[in-house]
Amino acid sequence: MPIRFRSTACLLTLLLFSQALLAAVHPAQQLVSDTTSRVLERLRSERDALQKDSDRIYPLVEELILPHFDFRRMSAWVLGRHWRTATPEQRKQFSQEFQTLLIRTYATALLEYTDQKIRYLPFHAAEGDRRVTVKTEIVQSGGVNIPIFYSMYRNREGEWKVYDISIDGVSLVTNYRSSFASEIARGGMDALLTKLAKMNSKNKEDAGEQP
Repeated sequence: MPIRFRSTACLLTLLLFSQALLAAVHPAQQLVSDTTSRVLERLRSERDALQKDSDRIYPLVEELILPHFDFRRMSAWVLGRHWRTATPEQRKQFSQEFQTLLIRTYATALLEYTDQKIRYLPFHAAEGDRRVTVKTEIVQSGGVNIPIFYSMYRNREGEWKVYDISIDGVSLVTNYRSSFASEIARGGMDALLTKLAKMNSKNKEDAGEQP
């Protein structure tokens, strides 16, 4: 993963913490606003507990943030043509490992959040659009602002889900697709699954989580 992308990846969920008022009320934006309020409330109420036990952040992420992401669609897009040739079991395992990888990224972002301001950029969507992009940027005091764009779609149940994130012009899906494709080319799908499983296991051990 490129250094610049990796260094800003911890900020990719800060959209969910913004206290700014939204100029327009679109369902996708409303979802962001509602999630923001819930996350901030939990962070405030559990601040002392999180300082004593950082592992408590993972249930918070799983409960409040991850339900708004379509991991199956993200997994299919990340693997591209390799998704079509993967077995049902390989697809299932990849989706699980990829979700675990992103959970840890989001959890790290929450623990490192330091009250950066979020600016919402103009929102454009025609009536009936099933895909929209919520454009934001992180305001860096004394530095260059970091644009973060959330690609969202409305599923058959009428729910808005995130299926890609672009940070500073770099797509999460495109970035991981290149990395995963290289791993598959070297050792096949099973090699990628093994690598992801080991990475997630190591991250869990480094965090001091209990099995």
